[in-house]
Amino acid sequence: MSPGELLSLFGGTAGGTALVFCVLFMTGWIVPKPAHDDVKQQRDEYKRALDLERARSEASVITGQIVRDVMTSLKRELE
Repeated sequence: MSPGELLSLFGGTAGGTALVFCVLFMTGWIVPKPAHDDVKQQRDEYKRALDLERARSEASVITGQIVRDVMTSLKRELE
């Protein structure tokens, strides 16, 4: 049921509007600003963590390439 249907169901009066607001708030259609701020903060933390994980991944790939090159050089030296 959409918000407009709820509003028309209760006649569009101030009391009906308040009731619709309460119903929408309780069902999660209307969310308070602090909840939005918390979600934004958590999203930013996840983005920073993802950036760090990408940097670590890139560093491990480079490290793997260096180890491979060193091992290849050592193998050629020993042959």
